Amino acid sequence: MMRQKIVVPEAPILVESTRSIGYSFEAALADIIDNSISAGAGKIRVDFQALPDPYVCIADDGCGMSLSELEKAMRYGSQSSTEKRSKKDLGRFGLGMKMASLSQCRRVTVISKKNGEIHAAAWDLDYIVSTQNWSLQVYSEDEVKRYPGVEYLQFVDSGTVVVWQNFDRLKQESDNFSKAFNDRLVLTKKHVSLVFHRFLNGDVGVKNYIKIYFNGDEVHGIDPFLTDNPATQPLSEQQIRIGDEFITVKPYVLPLLSKLTTKEKKARGENSELRLKQGFYIYRNKRLIVWGTWFRLIKQNELGKLAMVRVDIPNTLDSIWEIDIRKSKANLPYMIKKNLANIVLKSVEKSEKVYRYRGRKVREDNIIHTWDVIQNRGKYEYKINRNMPILKNLENSMDEDQINLLESYLSLIEETFPYGDVYCRVAQNEMDLEKKGNSEKEEVYQLADNTVQQLLQIHGNVDQFIESMKIMEPFSNYPDVIARIKEVYANE
Repeated sequence: MMRQKIVVPEAPILVESTRSIGYSFEAALADIIDNSISAGAGKIRVDFQALPDPYVCIADDGCGMSLSELEKAMRYGSQSSTEKRSKKDLGRFGLGMKMASLSQCRRVTVISKKNGEIHAAAWDLDYIVSTQNWSLQVYSEDEVKRYPGVEYLQFVDSGTVVVWQNFDRLKQESDNFSKAFNDRLVLTKKHVSLVFHRFLNGDVGVKNYIKIYFNGDEVHGIDPFLTDNPATQPLSEQQIRIGDEFITVKPYVLPLLSKLTTKEKKARGENSELRLKQGFYIYRNKRLIVWGTWFRLIKQNELGKLAMVRVDIPNTLDSIWEIDIRKSKANLPYMIKKNLANIVLKSVEKSEKVYRYRGRKVREDNIIHTWDVIQNRGKYEYKINRNMPILKNLENSMDEDQINLLESYLSLIEETFPYGDVYCRVAQNEMDLEKKGNSEKEEVYQLADNTVQQLLQIHGNVDQFIESMKIMEPFSNYPDVIARIKEVYANE
């Protein structure tokens, strides 16, 4: 006969294990801000110091919590993901605040004020290990009066302060903790300015602006769509119905670099780590969770890089989007792939038209050039040929993230082409532009041979590459090299 036995997880083991769920520092802190916004906060202060006693403190003027509400909030799994939530709730599993915090530090203390009373509780991993139990530390107001951020509660009717301390992992990662700590906060500020930009800048459906400060410095939202720029092309908004809910889709075609203001160019350069590129920008309750991916509906391509598609989803559709606990990953639901694919293709087509108007290739021969010379309104620029057989073979062996990284690198090469230096050195006859005879021929052969070897490694199309050599730079100038390669790899 079946019998029931309650098996309680070992607290130290489980808590230590959940620290490695994959939160980045910036995603973890954004998770805490989610709670503040869900609590109705209008102002959120992020204060921090690296020395002498490192801490990060997130304080808000939200609704606060009573002692019983605080204890519930500190419980792992405080709210089921299947439980009906407020449509404004940015939470997901009832695990975020605890797991996000402890992924970055060994101690998190939550101090909350409601109805004039202040209560506090802490999860301390070292204390959990010492007691070998789910030992939540509960404090009185007097016991936490010296904690960072507590003074903020004196000036608000209600609110909550979350304090991170004991950054063990960051200390292990770097010999210079102070620099590593401050670098993380710099990146986190940028991350926050992007993922919460619709709350910071105001938006339809966001009743009140919120203000976020990092050590007193106000955070300004980064609008990835550059909607204030008159050259941005907003396309028609569409809605996709799923049951009783709607997904709202709005594509944008961004301006060319030449159409950006000096301020916009500077902002893009300063925020390059945020990888603001073509693709979907998925918002859950106005909060950005995933961006810069086409979810394999199409490949990232040079002509489509001005296309961005904003997708708004309600928290009631979390399950079909497979929103993860970190709220930084989602999967495209099969049932709407066709609808979104049609929208994407139209957006990319618009982007391509902008680029086609922008410039034309100067050389119209049958040679596959490594560099395309583009004429644009009387000016010339060089672009790497994205249709090179080698490049196509490489892309076919990569996943989407790797393709995106490759595209970023190719764009970096193009943007940093040393036009001035090349011009000066050619003008001063400091560059050898002549062919070097047999020595160069051998170098070209080695290049071809190495390329074929790499194609074999990734199961690329060797026959196609060898066949295209006769019209591909630099091999087209070396028929002897092509003949040798064909002879060596005739049976591959």
